[in-house]
Amino acid sequence: MSGENTAVPEPKKLRRPVAELRAELLENPEVKEQARLMKVDVAAYVERILDYAQNPDKPPQLTITPDAELKAEYPNAPTVDEIANHIEKLRTGEVAISRAHQRDGFSSGQGDDRYKSALASDAVQMGAPESRKGPASASTPENSGKKVG
Repeated sequence: MSGENTAVPEPKKLRRPVAELRAELLENPEVKEQARLMKVDVAAYVERILDYAQNPDKPPQLTITPDAELKAEYPNAPTVDEIANHIEKLRTGEVAISRAHQRDGFSSGQGDDRYKSALASDAVQMGAPESRKGPASASTPENSGKKVG
């Protein structure tokens, strides 16, 4: 392909003047919302819309490839179903991201063990469930003889 001269196609003629379309798009609340969601300046977003309207043969910046084609070209690429299954395993705790994300038994009342296993320590940590038991935990044998002050 190198060395070939390729002609740039003429922009498509729109039914209405570009300036009129630009003004209409700049005032459109849906266009403003889409630009806000994509964190793009509204004027830049409108120019992109007009560019694609005038050049409909221009390839998109993002292409969606079916799983079969993707697997044929990249055998190790995960399919949509494989990704969904992995995310479900992360959600249920079947696959742990780190020690802190292990199944922790919050519903079975074993929150203390969660903190100890996540921190790899048996020491009571500030904010751990056993340190938040309220006034009853204030008079433990370790601190009953100590004076505050």
